[in-house]
Amino acid sequence: MAKRNSKHIKNKRIKNNQKKQAKRNKIIIFCLIVVILMVLIINMQNKPKQLNYENTQIILNNENITANLQDDILKENQKIYMSINDIKNCLDPTIYQEEETGLVITTSNKKLATFQQGDANITINGSNQEIEDVLIEQNQKQYIAISELENVYDYEFEYIQDTNIVTIDNLNKECIKAYAKKDLKVKEENKAFSAIIDEVEEGNWLIYISEENDMAKVRTQNGIIGYVKKNSLDNFVTERDNFDEKTQTTTEQESLEYDISQEDLTTFEKRITIINLILQEAIKNDKMSVKIINNGTTDFNFERFKIEITPILNECGITVNI
Repeated sequence: MAKRNSKHIKNKRIKNNQKKQAKRNKIIIFCLIVVILMVLIINMQNKPKQLNYENTQIILNNENITANLQDDILKENQKIYMSINDIKNCLDPTIYQEEETGLVITTSNKKLATFQQGDANITINGSNQEIEDVLIEQNQKQYIAISELENVYDYEFEYIQDTNIVTIDNLNKECIKAYAKKDLKVKEENKAFSAIIDEVEEGNWLIYISEENDMAKVRTQNGIIGYVKKNSLDNFVTERDNFDEKTQTTTEQESLEYDISQEDLTTFEKRITIINLILQEAIKNDKMSVKIINNGTTDFNFERFKIEITPILNECGITVNI
């Protein structure tokens, strides 16, 4: 009886030891798996993603607006094209195409440009420039070569082929560049464990966008927006300041008054004729301000007149009061 009890106790002890060893083995295996995963994660983090987007990305003033686009970006004739709808939504809310003539009218603070499909000329503030294929049609939609409109919009356009990114920068907005103090890895997000999406060699510049805690949001020369340690950057240089056009104040005695109440504003050709007459009158009478009088109907054509006269006169330093 004593021998059986002793044997039972021994077997029980062996089983307990086996269970403990099995448990230790599971813990060891689990720890090994965790270590392997950590090594893989670290290696993946240190290896940059090879970013080359299938669909062209648009970076407007350091913000990726691609998701807001209704239509694809086209690359034709060594030019970058956006649809008129997307230009209206993102760049120029007042862009307009006359239904009768197909003429496209686009404006900025000091520029008014017109062009149409099949015409190799673009007219900017009355001067003609020869640019082919400014306006094309695809899938029954009109597309404009935005890369040809830098002079109109005061934007800088660049297509980066390696990453399939188009950068569009407003030349009236602040731009700060900083330089890498060492070789940098650019993170996708401002998080401890975030993928590396670009690399920057020591001495190369990046566009500094903002600061988030101790991280800097930047845009690399590849057009990639991501994060680096702010203390890894040096030599912050302001390339451009924000520019606000100051409205010149003039008295009524200094203004030229022009009544358009009875004028025909139904087409661009008629509106531009009146605008040129007003400009000539202001220059002839040495007036730096024009006051437009309209006792007629303030309809769509009058709104177009207001949009179109402003850049023409602003270019000559003449303010418009309507």
